Amino acid sequence: MKIHLDLDAFFVSAHRTKDKSLIGKPAVVVKTHDKEIFELKKTKVLNLNKGAFTGDIIITNQELEENRGIIVTASYEARAFGIKTGMTLLEAKKIYPNLTVIKPDYHLYHLLSYKLKLFLRKRIPLIEQFSIDEFFGDLEGWIDEENILKFCYDLKQEIYDKFSLPISIGIAKSKWSAKLATSFAKPNGVFKVDDVYEFIKNIDIAKFPGIGKRIERRLKSRGILTLGDLVKNKEYILSWGKMGEVLYKRIIGEDNEDVFEKEDRKSVGISRRFDVIYDREEIMRRIKILCRFLAFLVTKKKLNPTFYYLKINYKSDKKSKAHLRVERIFNELLLKEIMSLLFLRADEYDDGIVSISLVVSRFKRISNLFDYEKDIKNEKLNQVINKIREKYGVDIMVSGDEIG
Repeated sequence: MKIHLDLDAFFVSAHRTKDKSLIGKPAVVVKTHDKEIFELKKTKVLNLNKGAFTGDIIITNQELEENRGIIVTASYEARAFGIKTGMTLLEAKKIYPNLTVIKPDYHLYHLLSYKLKLFLRKRIPLIEQFSIDEFFGDLEGWIDEENILKFCYDLKQEIYDKFSLPISIGIAKSKWSAKLATSFAKPNGVFKVDDVYEFIKNIDIAKFPGIGKRIERRLKSRGILTLGDLVKNKEYILSWGKMGEVLYKRIIGEDNEDVFEKEDRKSVGISRRFDVIYDREEIMRRIKILCRFLAFLVTKKKLNPTFYYLKINYKSDKKSKAHLRVERIFNELLLKEIMSLLFLRADEYDDGIVSISLVVSRFKRISNLFDYEKDIKNEKLNQVINKIREKYGVDIMVSGDEIG
């Protein structure tokens, strides 16, 4: 059997480990727009413990502005009033004016997540960290099925006793059934799936992990509203090819996907949300700034990406993206050149922009013959600049195209 562990309202719960007065209160963690990074103000790169899920993180010393910001986590007490993740603070306070508002502490979140992972490794033979607050575990051959419920209840209590963190646990024969089961265990409970079809048949398709808005609209346009409906439309789902086959097997609990440790970094990225901007020159300037931080992280980790990806989110909720495969030796100048090109390719809507995401992946050491000498020269320059930035800060050296 496999289990899925999900920390309840993790960011709020993390703050409650330090401030017990927050327990029981309707509270939210609020993230302000990341304007400081674009104003070239002092920014930190936090060096977290080796093995933390997302590695280094970039933060600015943000001050919470009155009634501004986006809710990234709401306590269950706040959710009872209809307050949820993604809502603006202004909207939330209209619902409940006495809401307790908490400034994010990313170092605390990552440190607790890392410590919990080390603890789980001692209690479960195979652990996979799925996100900062989610884990999969494989209990096959470790705990007999008749003892799994007791084991999970005991484990949940151990985690609370040791870390003061409430956690919910889903149990099933497959990873994705276990993850779905966790949503029925919340908050602070345990839920075991014995018969997959009986469990899923009346569940809305939107609740299944991996079915996003686009797939949801596609399915519901054909009258497929529940996971049970989806199972009955097997041939239609399989007609989607490999993606449909994977999705169908996950839904019926026959994916047979293993729980595995994710040690190698698959990608490095940075994204920032901001108040709506129509000026494309200002967007391009912000992309150059994000490239500086992304280049710092990639160079520090001694990685050489060959795949570059950029995504734009517009005010109207439209999205666009572009990617490019480039087999060159990585450096900051190359990154800025590629991401600028990708932005020009991706920017297809005459609309205001509210966020930009940059990601690099497919790491390997390669360069074509035509650019090799230039790449080697720029790589050496990149390494020298990175050493200076590591000592004095990422903002100590900026290029002219980052200054508005």
